[in-house]
Amino acid sequence: MAGVALALGVVVQLLPLVLFPTVLSQDGPAHVAGAWVLLHSGDDDATGALLREHYRSDLTPVPNMLATLLLVALLPLAGPDGAEALLVAGLVLGLVAALACVVRALDRRAWWLAAAALPLAGSHLVAYGFYNYVLGVVGALLVLAVALRRRDGWRLAGTAGLAALLVLTWSAHLLPWVFAAGSVLVLAGVRTVGAVRGGRPVPAAVRQHAVPVLLAAVPSAALTARYLATGEGPPAEGEVEPSPARLGALLTGLRPFVTGWGAERLPALLTVVVLAVLAAAALRRARPGGPGLGPERVALGLLLAGVTVVYWLTPDRLGEDFGFLAARLAWFPPLLLVLWAATRAPGPRVGAAATVFLVVAASAAALGRLPAQTAAAGEVGELLALADRIPPGSTVAVLQYDRSVVWPGTGAPDPLRHESSRLAVRAGGVDVGHYEAVHDYFQVRFDGPPYLRQRLDPDPEMHGLERIPPVVDLPAVRGDLDAVVVLGLDRAGDDVQRAEGTREVTAELRTHYARVATSPSGLAVLWRADPPSGHTAAGGSAATPQG
Repeated sequence: MAGVALALGVVVQLLPLVLFPTVLSQDGPAHVAGAWVLLHSGDDDATGALLREHYRSDLTPVPNMLATLLLVALLPLAGPDGAEALLVAGLVLGLVAALACVVRALDRRAWWLAAAALPLAGSHLVAYGFYNYVLGVVGALLVLAVALRRRDGWRLAGTAGLAALLVLTWSAHLLPWVFAAGSVLVLAGVRTVGAVRGGRPVPAAVRQHAVPVLLAAVPSAALTARYLATGEGPPAEGEVEPSPARLGALLTGLRPFVTGWGAERLPALLTVVVLAVLAAAALRRARPGGPGLGPERVALGLLLAGVTVVYWLTPDRLGEDFGFLAARLAWFPPLLLVLWAATRAPGPRVGAAATVFLVVAASAAALGRLPAQTAAAGEVGELLALADRIPPGSTVAVLQYDRSVVWPGTGAPDPLRHESSRLAVRAGGVDVGHYEAVHDYFQVRFDGPPYLRQRLDPDPEMHGLERIPPVVDLPAVRGDLDAVVVLGLDRAGDDVQRAEGTREVTAELRTHYARVATSPSGLAVLWRADPPSGHTAAGGSAATPQG
């Protein structure tokens, strides 16, 4: 029964990938565009020439590249939309499989606890499109699975495997790597102390449990030191401040489970209750003949307490480019609750019932999101339908004046926010608003300065284009910007439509661009500069001002 329920739960989480033409996430299209640029910047056509003019590539190892490399591998097989769908399907299956590996490392009979991965598979950060982070969590779980199995010490093959998994986790995201490395070091320390208390000499206990783990952590630690030395890592800023509201969000399941796209609060709360009951049940005495998990229970208890305190105290943001820290950290307390429950898992009947509850909660949340996702898919489809009217080799900017209908307020992802990148991919052009290309920790970046985005966006941090309504200097790119899509202006409020910045944009478009297409509902309007070709109006480089 538990197996059937788990399989059905996985199917429900995968439904949006089958029902909708594209993956609905906020940042996903930008990640696809980054991989597409890497793959096609060498093409011998107008698109390839434009990509080489506007982008430069950098494959220096950084802890934010695994998703891009996977998409590069998948793009030739499935195309841009299919590659992203395959990646997200892999994340869903990977979370379930990795959690199954960890709980089985503690107790082979506790495999059904893998159902606790389902509420995360369609949750807040996945809807944001934080693919590297989710890949990092999968890697961290696999690191724990390997470490938990080495109760009697390490051999060379196991140490090498641990080192490789730590490097793979690092290549996805720095925070899961910190969790993974910290977890195995805590586990090694507890096991070493336990071995010494059991009568083993200190040097032998250290060689058995601690030294292999320290050696395995060296390669990824060296990569981290090199990355931080470049100055690209998170800065040492941000105030440590206890947040009762943040703890409340964790205890009610608001974080990490709720996207804000449907009726998810009750399923999230049910998930938290089930995990809490299972964790409390694990406080009972060990069954005769059960696995001897004394050191593992101590280590997992310490990790659960430590991660919860860190989640409670950590600033939401470290610098301009390193945010969502609390939202990311919120994944680890429930995962550690699951592992704690696996140390003294209940019998088959209780396990089957718990699996059903977890699957029902995750499935209810996924099905509750479908109406909002359907509406968002319609909006995305209207925008993307304009791609056929944009000549290949064009520079494109999308000015968004109203958020997606699924966006209820601060803290929820907006599926329209970075669809400009998917539009540019379909048109075979450059998205001036491609957010990846302004950050040093991605693999493709705009070539400059100055580059077109810097000239269009007067904000020193280049946040003007992403504001709603946008703050842009459209005359500054006159002659170098081939196409502009105005998104959501007709349904925006009067204050937005009458704002001075909006009137300036509208005047520039009417004077120097031609309105060539409008989506069925009027949500998106395409304006093209003269001449309407893949070349800039001034006939020169769009990377520098034309004089």
